[in-house]
Amino acid sequence: MREIRDHYFKRAKEEHYLARSVYKLMEIDKKWRLLKSGMHVLDVGCAPGSWSQYILKHLGKGRVIGIDLMKTVAVQDERFTYIQADVLSSDIEDLVYPFRFDLVLSDAAPGTTGSGFADAQASLRLVERVFGLAVEVLNTGGSVVAKIFQGEDVKEFADGLREDYARVSMFKPKSSRKESRELYIIAQKRRIVG
Repeated sequence: MREIRDHYFKRAKEEHYLARSVYKLMEIDKKWRLLKSGMHVLDVGCAPGSWSQYILKHLGKGRVIGIDLMKTVAVQDERFTYIQADVLSSDIEDLVYPFRFDLVLSDAAPGTTGSGFADAQASLRLVERVFGLAVEVLNTGGSVVAKIFQGEDVKEFADGLREDYARVSMFKPKSSRKESRELYIIAQKRRIVG
C-alpha cells in the first residue's frame, strides 16, 4: 500500500494520529455528528488505528472494539479492545458477543487488483458483510458508516438500506484523494431491532 505524503499526511504526524485517514472520519463526524459520549463503537478494519484514536477522544466512558487482519494495532487505551480477525469470517459475531453497539464504522477495503469492476465488487461484498454484522450487533437508533468503492451496484445497495435506516447518505470527504473511487455510506438511526 503506497503512502500518501500530502497535507493530510503531514497534519496527521503533527497531531499524533496514526494515519491520514482520520480526517475522513473527522469530516463525516462534523457533518453528521455521529459520535457522542458514552457510546459503544465497533471499528471494522481499524488498522493502523487513527479512527479509533479519534473516536476515543469523543467517547468519555464509552468503549471501542476494533477488528482487523493485522497482528497489532498501535492504540493504547483501556477503553479499546482489539480483535485480530477477518470480518468476512462466519463467526465474527461470536467474537464481539455480548457487546451491542451504538455505532459501527468501517474504513476497511479489500485488496485491490487494478480492475475497477473487480475491486468495486470486492468492496461491495465487504460492505454487505459490515451491514450484515450491524444487523446482529447494532442497537435500535444506531448508525453505520462504511467505505465503499464506486461501482454500478452502489446506489442500489444504498437505496436498499432505507428500509432499515431513517436516513441514508453517500459522501466523499475532501480528504479523500481526488483519484480515489471511495465513497462513504452513512446510514443513520436504525429502525426497531426485531
